[in-house]
This record gives sequence, C-alpha cells and structure tokens, in this order.
Amino acid sequence: MKRILKSKQLIPICYPLFFISVFVVFFYSSFPEEAVKQRIIYEIEKRTPLTVEISNVSISPITRIKASGVSLYKNKELFLVIDELKGSPSLLYLIINKLKVPFEANLYGGGAEGALFYDLKNNKITKAEGRIENGIDIGKISVIPEVLGSENSLVQGILNGYFSLEFGNQPKGDINLTINDLLIKGVKIAGGFPLPDFGKMQSSFKSHIEKGLTKVDELKFKGSKIDLTLSGTMPLLWQITKHGTIDLSINLRADRNVGQTITGLLSAFLATQRDGTLGGKIVGTISRPSIVKQVVNNR
Repeated sequence: MKRILKSKQLIPICYPLFFISVFVVFFYSSFPEEAVKQRIIYEIEKRTPLTVEISNVSISPITRIKASGVSLYKNKELFLVIDELKGSPSLLYLIINKLKVPFEANLYGGGAEGALFYDLKNNKITKAEGRIENGIDIGKISVIPEVLGSENSLVQGILNGYFSLEFGNQPKGDINLTINDLLIKGVKIAGGFPLPDFGKMQSSFKSHIEKGLTKVDELKFKGSKIDLTLSGTMPLLWQITKHGTIDLSINLRADRNVGQTITGLLSAFLATQRDGTLGGKIVGTISRPSIVKQVVNNR
C-alpha cells in the first residue's frame, strides 16, 4: 500500500521533469548558433584591435559554448589561430551584474584554461586569469617572424606558464612564462646583422603589472653558449605597438665563439663588467631601440 502511495506522489513530479527535459532538448537544438557566433565576433572586434573569423559555434547544455576554427587578425595579418575554444558562463555571477566565463582553448599543439570576468554594467572585461599547459609550440605561431622582422627566421620552443591580470584604471597582475628547448636561427638585428646560433636554450619571463607598465623582473635566455638576462620596463603586453617605449638593462655572458661575435657587434655599446660579463641598456621604442653602455658595480 505504501509503495502505491509513493508511486502516486512521484507521478506528479515526473510530469514537470519530463516537460522540462523536452524543453531543454528543443531549446538547444533550435538555438540560433549563428547569432551567437556573430555576437562573439562583435564583442571581440568592438573591444580589441583584432578582427575575427569563426568557422563554427555550437551550444550544449548547460550554457556551454564551443567555437571551432577561431582566427584572429591584426592589421589584416593573421595574428593567432585557436583550434577550439570552449566557454561556460557562470550564471550565478549575474546576480551581482557580472559574468564569469571559465574557458578552455586548444591551440598550436597545446592548451590553456582559465576564466574571464566581465562587468555587464560597464561592458568591459575586468579580470583574466589562466594557465598555459601541455606546451604551446611557438614555432607554429606565424606572427613571430613578422614581429622579429625576419620572415626567414626560425623560432621554436614549448611555451608554458600562467597569468593573472586585473583591468582597471590602474591595471595590475602577474605574468610568468617559460619556454623549453628554445631555438633561434636566422634572426637579424642592427641593420641586418645575423645573430649567431646559440643552440637550444631555456627562457623565462617573470613580470608584474604596475602603474600602467609591465615591470620585467627577469627575461632570461640560458643555454650552453649564452646566458642573457634583461630587466626593466616595457608597455603592457596587450598594448604593445612598434612605438611602445622600452627601458631594459642587459647582462650578457657568452662562450668564447659566440662571445667574439657578440662582443664585436656590441663592444661599442656594452661595458665589460668586473666579472667578465657585458652590461648595458636597451632604450627607445620597440621599432627603434638603442643600446647604451652601463657600468655595473659587481660585488
């Protein structure tokens, strides 16, 4: 008798559950995915200097959006390609007029995951945090040779790291990146002078955002042939242009063969330190840097 009563109580509950399930299936099967795709493109192009192409957008329960074949262009040149980008907006944040969007991105043989925080009232991203994992192959990023000004240059390596950034009147945050097995060949500097082969290196970039600038605590390139460390200031990474101002101190140690080449090139600009390293500064703009001597008192 008790079982019959329980079953009679369950039946009224099952009806709304059934119709809710049917509604959810119908809703997602008929959701205007093209409209969502165009909205994503609109938001990115409105708030960044980039133009966007997206091959496909799909939506699945619950509020999970997947964009495939995302291409970002800057000045009509391909800037970045994301094979697959997944986002899951957290609706609970809508209560405080904000939107949290956890994301996962697959690109260049690796992946990144994190979250974006969006202020709905002021229509802007207020925070971004994430971690680059599984190693992004920077050799597949076509924009790097263009930035270096050497179309025939070869830059390879596996990028990992993390970032946490807050975008306000005074942006702040930290960026820490590493590149394993970094290989640089065919890069030219100082009016076309080719850099020597440094062999495989390890590189690290440790920085924090302060007073509208990227404070570079350490930008390091270390291998069997060279040990180069830079520190100082540069523009915010998302605002870098050819006219961005840089002020970086240099400390360089190289093996005998590489050292002769570097010394011959930079002896007029870098000062020999007491410990045998070369020291100086890079100042000016990214497109027109200047190297000046700087004597450091080694202890």
